[in-house]
Amino acid sequence: MNAWSKVNHFYTQIRQNIQPEVFVIPLFDADTEHQFWRERQADLRLTLTTMLLLGASVYLAFIALKLYADKLTLSDLPLRSIPALTLFSLAAILQFSDPVLQKIRLIAKIAVIISASSIMLTLKIDAQPQNYLESWTGLLAIYFVTYGQMYLSRNEAVIFGWLTMIAVSSCGYRIGVSLAELTPSVLILTVVNAFGYYTRCQLEIYARKAFKDRRQAETIATDQSLYLCHLSHNLRQIVQTISCYSSVLDNEIARSTSQELLQTSHKLGNAIDELNNAFNHILDLAHLETGKLSPHLSCVEINKLLATLETQFTPLAIKRGLHLKIRQRTRPPFFIHTDAHILHQILANLIDNAIKYTVSGWILVSSVKISATQIKLHVRDSGMGISEDLRENIFKEFYRGGRRRGDLDVFGLGIGLAYALKATQHLKHHYLDFRSRLNQGSDFTLTLPSTQLPKFNHPELSKHYDLAGSFILAVDDDYTVLHALSEQLRSWGCLVHQASSIAETIACLADTLRPPDLLITDFYLDNAETAHDIIAVIQADCGPVPTLILSAHAIPNDDKAKWSENTLLLRKPANAGLLMESMGKAMGKVTVS
Repeated sequence: MNAWSKVNHFYTQIRQNIQPEVFVIPLFDADTEHQFWRERQADLRLTLTTMLLLGASVYLAFIALKLYADKLTLSDLPLRSIPALTLFSLAAILQFSDPVLQKIRLIAKIAVIISASSIMLTLKIDAQPQNYLESWTGLLAIYFVTYGQMYLSRNEAVIFGWLTMIAVSSCGYRIGVSLAELTPSVLILTVVNAFGYYTRCQLEIYARKAFKDRRQAETIATDQSLYLCHLSHNLRQIVQTISCYSSVLDNEIARSTSQELLQTSHKLGNAIDELNNAFNHILDLAHLETGKLSPHLSCVEINKLLATLETQFTPLAIKRGLHLKIRQRTRPPFFIHTDAHILHQILANLIDNAIKYTVSGWILVSSVKISATQIKLHVRDSGMGISEDLRENIFKEFYRGGRRRGDLDVFGLGIGLAYALKATQHLKHHYLDFRSRLNQGSDFTLTLPSTQLPKFNHPELSKHYDLAGSFILAVDDDYTVLHALSEQLRSWGCLVHQASSIAETIACLADTLRPPDLLITDFYLDNAETAHDIIAVIQADCGPVPTLILSAHAIPNDDKAKWSENTLLLRKPANAGLLMESMGKAMGKVTVS
């Protein structure tokens, strides 16, 4: 095989190994193209500012060296310093102003033109052929900026690269540089131009592909979030309906003397409550992961939080024959810096899990100060414990371990500990850990940041209100939910009128002389109507009316800001106790024992 055949064979192999798509520059539509360059604007500005400062500094250093070598006089400094001062000025414009992308590109063009012109100006002023050898290499640094960045378009970079090569070479020829001396520089600059253009294309290809991949990932995340939003709304509607009918069934069966029906109704209610809790935990986790639910940190009094949990779980522990002891703090600190709602849910899951997995014995909740800024909460139990081979699994979603198969009173989907861990990870300076030995119980520990500030918020205790005789106007565009809610309210002795739109609300108000004691409405209704419209109609007819927004959708803060002080928000699905409590608070009812 001769030399030419070897070269041809080598070239063929290279072409076969190169993937064509590597050289394909992704094209965007006008809006996406604008977004692509807008995102790169900040990076281009910072990089160009650095390049200008570096170029000006090097140029001044070059002048200083020539001055030191007696190749320049002091009288030459003003003219020679103009390019450096201009580059410094351009850097100042970028640094202290807020230029748009077009101005950044304009400054980049001015900078490279000044840099190239300074080389030709130096050659022209010196007019010495020997200076060409040390001057033309300055184009290599300029080419690096031109091709190695994305200030200029590809066409602009190519035009500038070739024109400056021709201009500098022509300038060298005009001052007396021979063709033999020009040829090496021309060949080198030709190779640099070709390689620079290839580099410039690759840079833009990778930048555009990275942008495209990120946009696709964001689109997928947005679609998933939208899907989750619609799914949660539809499922919340169904669970809310089941919860309402379950409450009606409980009230009806309560009048019966059949113990079997009472037990069945009680188990059904427990199962629905567990479904509500698990469903809300799953959605809360999803909202935490997507950033839609952000922790609201404040000062929380730990003893009141513990009192709430004791009131909530003592009946359940007694029912299972367990002794629940929650020790309140007797020494400072008494306050922690946390999200009251999320922390309550975390501790509730830990206590509930301890009760479920303890056959007999006790559950102890206590706290200890471990440093000047931290306290540690312990949730201990004398339950079945956790074996070593299961330690890695207990925080996984829907994992229930060795739950007793015959215990029909124990409900759960295995989401509680998964929620506790992930929710803890979203709270700053909160840490969850545990120690356990098989058949010797478990000790879950929650490390919390303490504080001395006396301001706090804490979950209210569930209370019972007498709602009999209250006139409730219920508004919802889902007839199934509306009917179930109305039946639930009537079973509590309420007078209920139903509506599904503004028109039906107006007709309902026209049919009664008594203003509603409470408005319960979904936020988003059909035909782009919202709770704002329903509230406005009622206020125009009856004046201010206490309102309970019962919605399955997340509501923007701007909309919440428009509500009056007598408007409360309750997320679907809401169990009977929480719904009654919210209604009582909204109407200012007095609790009954």
